[in-house]
Amino acid sequence: GGLVIDMDSGEKVAELDLPGMPHLGSGITWDYQGKTVLASPNLSSGAVSVIDMQSWQTIKTIKTEGPGFFMRSHELSPYAWVDVFFGPNKDKMHVIDKKTLEIVRTLQPAPGKTSGHVEFTKDGRYALVSIWEDEGEVVVYDAQTLEEIKRLPMSKPSGKYNVYNKTHYEEGTSH
Repeated sequence: GGLVIDMDSGEKVAELDLPGMPHLGSGITWDYQGKTVLASPNLSSGAVSVIDMQSWQTIKTIKTEGPGFFMRSHELSPYAWVDVFFGPNKDKMHVIDKKTLEIVRTLQPAPGKTSGHVEFTKDGRYALVSIWEDEGEVVVYDAQTLEEIKRLPMSKPSGKYNVYNKTHYEEGTSH
């Protein structure tokens, strides 16, 4: 579960019905059918919870191929990306349509290697996926077509946080 606390008053606003271990620190928001929703991966089960931020009710649980760690989008992208960071499908990356709340593509950038932590370029044109291995790389995808553009070799890339996106965009990035 989880709690919603009013930061001004310190009062509890709501209790969230979230099973397992939601990773709210990686949660992202966007507009869905005129409402702001919060989506969060789960560290202990294969699910993404989508919560209406007015009623604080879970409106959808999206089944994934395993527990996830990082979730990202960009306010100019129709998609939210979530990794399957733990378990036998750690090499998978789900792409969720933000209008339908359905997985529209499952990418496998490097079979057998951990795919994680998508981050977007400032303009939202590219999604950058880390292959989190000693002999890893960053895989660059076109964020609209989902086609691979190029690979940048590097050792265990992680933490490629886009400060501009975090400080200038309300949707798609955790704060």
